[in-house]
Amino acid sequence: MALGPARTDGGDGLVADDPYRVMAEQFPDATVLLIDPDLRFQLVTGAGPRDGLVRPDQFLGRTVLELAPAGQAETLAGHYRAALAGERRQFMTPGWRDPSRTWLVDAVPVHGPQGVVGGVMVFCRDVTERNRADMALRDSRRQLAEAQRIARIGSWEWEPATNRVTWSQELYRIVGVDPGGELGVESAIGFVHPDDRALLQEAMARIVDDPAPFAFELRAVRPDGVVRTLLARGEGIRDDSGRVVRVIGTNQDITEAKQAEEERRRLLARLYEALEGQQQRLAADLHDEHVQALAAIALKVDRVRLRLERGEPAAAYDLLGEVRGDLGDELVGLRRTIAALRPLVLDQRGLEAAVRELAHATGDHALLEHCEVSVDLGDQPLDPAVETAVFRVVQQALANVEQHAAARRLRVALRRQGAMVVLDVEDDGRGFDLVEAEVVPGQGGFGLVSMRERVQAIGGRLTVTTRQGGGTRLQARVPAEAAL
Repeated sequence: MALGPARTDGGDGLVADDPYRVMAEQFPDATVLLIDPDLRFQLVTGAGPRDGLVRPDQFLGRTVLELAPAGQAETLAGHYRAALAGERRQFMTPGWRDPSRTWLVDAVPVHGPQGVVGGVMVFCRDVTERNRADMALRDSRRQLAEAQRIARIGSWEWEPATNRVTWSQELYRIVGVDPGGELGVESAIGFVHPDDRALLQEAMARIVDDPAPFAFELRAVRPDGVVRTLLARGEGIRDDSGRVVRVIGTNQDITEAKQAEEERRRLLARLYEALEGQQQRLAADLHDEHVQALAAIALKVDRVRLRLERGEPAAAYDLLGEVRGDLGDELVGLRRTIAALRPLVLDQRGLEAAVRELAHATGDHALLEHCEVSVDLGDQPLDPAVETAVFRVVQQALANVEQHAAARRLRVALRRQGAMVVLDVEDDGRGFDLVEAEVVPGQGGFGLVSMRERVQAIGGRLTVTTRQGGGTRLQARVPAEAAL
């Protein structure tokens, strides 16, 4: 029995009476269709007609096979016939007018008073944007997972109220366990090396009251006994009342970086041994070459004195010529030795001129808009070791500005402050992550370790203030007389 447009027949068939129509018209995001057993449209209402996207008079009284595109008609008819047989169907289908749109269709059997299916109520929703958003979300999650895998960074989240811990797939891989099931705080801490658990527990206890970011190293023990070194970072998230409700963070596997740092330290120790050997060789060279040469010159001077006492001026004159030649050779040798110990530019032009030259060269190479240099060292000369250390720090700091900062402005100030010499190098460039540069050596460290070691070697102190996007300021404070 067919469905009428606005009536009920009292039998097993259903009609599109007013209650159906009123209910269907209230759907905010769905176009509602009522289809009779002949696949004929008896009702078209809801979002489509209300938004002007569908004209009911183009559908009413006509069948699905008449209106649907040829490539979709039989498929749609099959779904609706199944619904007429009592089976609910839900499926996706392209738009009729715009095949680029995707519609979610829900076909629900409509039973009459006697329980017989008398029609199909069809709810159609345009889910194109939702599908695109879902696809973008899936792509974003895939890209995040790939980025975490490449960077060997796993993310985590902890809810203090429930003690529930959530790990990303990469963090499971780093720790060497299969994903699955929920983690509690105790089970998560169980993967931490026993010697490092107190550090983690202390950080967790603090962050519940103080959500400020933290960063420290800890070791994780995998089920196979392999120990991995992780750089743990986290920060608390407050709700509107100021209570910390979540703690989010990352664990980066820095095992290889730590091994590389240990290797660097080993090589540095060897370097120091080599430098010690070089100093020993230098002492030997000074003794075997320069001292011996000066001793030989002294003997010739004694011979000159003897010739003069004997009244042999011609012989004395010849010896003086030899002494002059020997002194010239020795002067060349001493200059060569000195050049090996100290940058020649400091002797040739002085520290102030060398710093100004370096800064202006950096300004030219980095295309800076403004480069300010001020030097005020007073009249007292600096310890040569201090001059060399300051010069090397300026070299490295300005190399960082040129190569990494992308700055527009640079300020270099070198001044004597009491018994100290203070160097400031400041730029307005992109800055960097100081924690990573210092905690993870070799990962964009910008020469911080070598600069700090050089400054500390003469009793000074190096500080760096920076933030990403906020520029960098480096300050070195060293004694005017090196504390060697």
